Parts: sequence; structure tokens; C-alpha cells
Amino acid sequence: MKTQEGRQLLLGAIADDLTGGSELAAMLVARGVPTGFSTDVDAAIAPDSLAHVIALKTRVIPAADAVDRVVAAARRLLSVGCDQIFFKYCATFDSTPAGNIGPCAEALADLLGARLVLFCPALCETQRTVFQGYMFGGSQILAESPKRFDPLTPMTDSNIVRVLAAQSRSRVGLIAHPVVDRGSKAIAERCEALAREGTRFAVVDTIYERDLAAIAEAAAEMPLMTGNASVAAHLPTSWRRSGRLANPQAAELPGIEGPAVVLAGSVAPRTAEQLDHFGRENEIVSVDLARLMEGEDLGAPVLASAKRAIAANRPIAIATMAPQQEVERLQGKYGRDVVARAAENFLTELAHRLIFEGGVRRMVVAGGETAGAIVPRLPISRFIVGPYQGLGTGRMIAEMPFQVGLMLKSGKLGGIDVFSTVLEEMRRPARTEPYLEQWPPTTRVQ
Repeated sequence: MKTQEGRQLLLGAIADDLTGGSELAAMLVARGVPTGFSTDVDAAIAPDSLAHVIALKTRVIPAADAVDRVVAAARRLLSVGCDQIFFKYCATFDSTPAGNIGPCAEALADLLGARLVLFCPALCETQRTVFQGYMFGGSQILAESPKRFDPLTPMTDSNIVRVLAAQSRSRVGLIAHPVVDRGSKAIAERCEALAREGTRFAVVDTIYERDLAAIAEAAAEMPLMTGNASVAAHLPTSWRRSGRLANPQAAELPGIEGPAVVLAGSVAPRTAEQLDHFGRENEIVSVDLARLMEGEDLGAPVLASAKRAIAANRPIAIATMAPQQEVERLQGKYGRDVVARAAENFLTELAHRLIFEGGVRRMVVAGGETAGAIVPRLPISRFIVGPYQGLGTGRMIAEMPFQVGLMLKSGKLGGIDVFSTVLEEMRRPARTEPYLEQWPPTTRVQ
């Protein structure tokens, strides 16, 4: 398949969750790159797209299953013509000793014949950086941050080189910051030296946004690149310099009216803060996980509360969150995956009923795993991605028999007022000219 001006896809991206995948697509759209988004490997890829993101729910499933799904997505992207594959994962390298980042990256490297693959999880906008292979959140090392207690992917080792090596058969090296600081040419030379030594994977130190730009420039011709969305947002600069992105395009998104709801399955402290702020002026319904696990039917009373709010023209939030100690108690009793599936299944069924029975037309879903459960099970025929406006604020339109305004928010990201702000912004059309200056944007898109 050829894209605009007879070209194939400049980038085919595979994300291990939906929130990060939608953010990556929004970043590319803001940079003037027509970008498609899907959660189904077999979904149509628009012929006028220059990039396409397939967002999967593979972060915490068994490694073998994750590899199968990621490879299937890559084969789909390659089948329509694709210059480069990008494997997107979390800025805190969320994974376990068994995977799934390493096994998926190895399978992609084998498929593409990649000699050396870069790993760049940093997100400088939130001070998630890598130095000497160690990951930091601001001044706090990863293993001493709240990520140590994550119920799904507890990060107890801050050394990303060591974490990746534990998941991989490939030899893992480091491109240290003194090299990165010298720019893209020095990075490319170090990549070649590592490849000659037999190193196949290389974690890249990243402290500043300019580091991300240099890494993207060095990786622009590689068949496979991996990292957080923030490094991929710098690739369009290289495409423009090489003439492959001759006509960056403006982005448009229609406004959507109608009832509004927030569904929160994330256990991140940031989401809890955002819900608390939202609850100062709006209703929040908290779903008791213990009662849910005991088999109690909570769907009817929760749906009734939502319908009352809808009838009163008020937004409402519904959350399956619980205190950390309670989550751990339930996980110990029933099993981590069983508890997660119960919460996800509850919110998935509720989302379907809210849309088709309650008439909800504006929806925010908080939590990558939650979004990964809900969105693929809705009858969505196409997504229209809006431009990136800042972390945790991306908008899109989900086309079903009608249009639904949708925002998939990472549990850890977004401003304190993100729920109210985004639900209100969904009512207004958005149009932006391509953001061609230094990334990331310094002001919100209007």
C-alpha cells in the first residue's frame, strides 16, 4: 500500500497498551504526520496515512502470548509497506523479569533482521530519565519510587540494562550520556561499535529533550526502534530533513456533545488525586472490589447512579480503585490476574451499557490495562486521532454507529484537573497547524 505522494508508511508502531499508543498517535498527528490508530491487527490502514499505531494489551500477559500478538501486528504493518517499526512501552519500563519488553523486542529484531536495537524509555517532560543505565523519576531512583509497589509490574531494580538482560537472550549494552551529549553522529558510531562487538540491545542514557532528538536522528534509518512515545515524536524532524515528509498536515477533530463519564481502573496515586479533584464538583461512584470479588451484582446500582447523573446533565466518575493494602489482600486471596480481570470486565460491561443504554458520548478511561480491556470490545469501526496537547490530555473520536469522544489516560499522567478539562474540551472542535518547532509544545493547542 502506498500512502500520500506514492510513499509507504514512514512508521508502523506497536504499543503494549492503549493509553501509550493513543498518546504516540497524537504526538505524530501534532507533528503534521497523518496517523491512523487501531486496536485490531486486522483493522484497515488508511491509504493516506504516513504512520499507523496498533495498540495492544500485551504488557502483563504471558510473554509467549505477547510475542505472538506483537509479531502479528508487525507483519500486518510490513504487509502494507513500512519503512520502520517502533515498539512502544512505558516510560518506567513496566515489565517483569520474564518480560514482556525483552522477548517482544527480540522477536521483532529477528523478524526485521536488526543488528542493533535501541531502548529509550525516558520521558523528559515528567523528569523520567536514564543515567548510566539507571532510571530516575526526578531525583528519585525508580526502585525507591511508588513504582516499587505497582500491583502489576513492581519495579524493584532501577538498572534498565540489568532488567532488560534478565528478560532477553541478546547481549545488552549501554550508550552512556557522554556519547549521547555529543549528538546523533556519535550515537550512530557507538551503535556500530556495539554491533561489531556482538551487542544487539543498547539502553540509551537520556537526560534532556535534546537527547531524545539526537537519539531519534541516529535511529531514523534503523529497521527497529523501541522506547516511550517521546523519542518517536522527534522522528518527523528527520523525515522533513530528508524530504520524506514534504507536506506536514494540519489536524482537525470535531466537537462532541452529550452525556459524559469517567471510568477509572488505574490504581496509580495520580489517578486518585485526579478523582479527588473531580469529586469536588461531581459525583464519584466507587465500586467495592471486595463485594465484586464475592460475586455481588453491582452493575445495576452503579448504572442507575450513572443514569441519574446523565438525566441531570452532570458528568460522573466510576472507579474500581481501592487502597493499596486492600488490593494486596484481594490479590493474595484470589490471585492478581483474577482481581484485575474482574475489575476490567465490570468496567467493560458498564462502558457498553453507558454508551448504548445511557447515551454517553464523551468518555475518559483512566488506566492502560483498563483501556485495553474496554476499547477493543466496543464496536468501533474507526478512530480519528486528535493532536497531542500535553501529557494525559489526548483526544480521539471513536466511530461506532455514532461518534463518541474518547480520551485514554495513563494512570500516572495528566494534570490534576484532567477529567473535567478534557470532558469540556471534547465539546469544542480542535484544529492545529503542524507543530514544527522544538518539541514538546510549550502551550496548549486551541
